[in-house]
Amino acid sequence: MEEQPASAAPESVRSLNPSKVWRVRYKGPQDITGIWILYPGETVAFEAIQKINKHKGIRVFYRRAFLVVLDADGVPPQAFGDFQEGVTKVLP
Repeated sequence: MEEQPASAAPESVRSLNPSKVWRVRYKGPQDITGIWILYPGETVAFEAIQKINKHKGIRVFYRRAFLVVLDADGVPPQAFGDFQEGVTKVLP
């Protein structure tokens, strides 16, 4: 986990003033990389998931005040489901 400047957030959600941004890499059965963005509150993270430019190269979800943008290239859908389930358990 490596902290990044707010400018590292995707352009479409940068205007929502992220509190912190991290570049992350998870090692496991399927390696996953992406960006975690902490917003001032859950409603802002929800707004961000509505505003982000979605495309097939990313998977996006939010949990509490965090928006999670994962690189989807070459990662099977089941790996994302497992990852999101793990995040949900850690951030109930």
